[in-house]
Amino acid sequence: MMSLTRNNHVTGIIIKKIKYRDYHEILHVLTEHGCVESFFYENVYKNKKKSKVNIPYKVLINYFPTGGMNKIITLEIENIYNTIIYDVMKNAYVTNIIEYITYSNDTYLNIYKLLSKCLDYINHNISERLVTIYCLINLLKIHGFNFKYQKTDLDYVAYSFRYSIFVDKNHLDQGCYTITNSLVKLVYYFSIKPINFLEALDINDRELVSLFEFCNLLFKEYVGIETKSYPKIIELEKLLNSI
Repeated sequence: MMSLTRNNHVTGIIIKKIKYRDYHEILHVLTEHGCVESFFYENVYKNKKKSKVNIPYKVLINYFPTGGMNKIITLEIENIYNTIIYDVMKNAYVTNIIEYITYSNDTYLNIYKLLSKCLDYINHNISERLVTIYCLINLLKIHGFNFKYQKTDLDYVAYSFRYSIFVDKNHLDQGCYTITNSLVKLVYYFSIKPINFLEALDINDRELVSLFEFCNLLFKEYVGIETKSYPKIIELEKLLNSI
């Protein structure tokens, strides 16, 4: 006898979850296909056999598509990312990445691949600051932002928000953000290199926090996105004397 139901499977990363009434959850999942899809996770707080999930778990979902929200039939956890979940700083930086993805109206396959690789690297103790900066620079590229560099024989000393370009000391203006020549080079390499480039880098935290601040400013000025996690991360960094 032919079944009238049609089940689907998809792998994805949970980027948002909402408690619905007393026992249910709505999960927003960035799928392997590059789309953010919503799933109804019925009776997860009531049924002890159902896996409890969190952000940013990677999950395999067997679901039934409906006219409204997809209904989860079974859910298997593929990766909990333990190191991220139990480390306050790592978790904070991952939250920053996910906020930028959540606030974006665009969906691209490249974003899923980028996030998946970044989570793996942070979970395996590659600097969360380094990985987050790499991710944000590449998210900016996906949004259509291009880094521009003034033609000069001198060192770069700032980024001009007025002219959207890295400049030397002879072309400073009131809209400049101070940034060292070495960090400008890092921005360039981050925008063209694969993520395994990070494995060979050793950069002090103070410089990385400065570059992280710069990336968040670019998102604010050119994409129009501000995150709640950014000021919290800066406060954490002040407590750790990284600023």
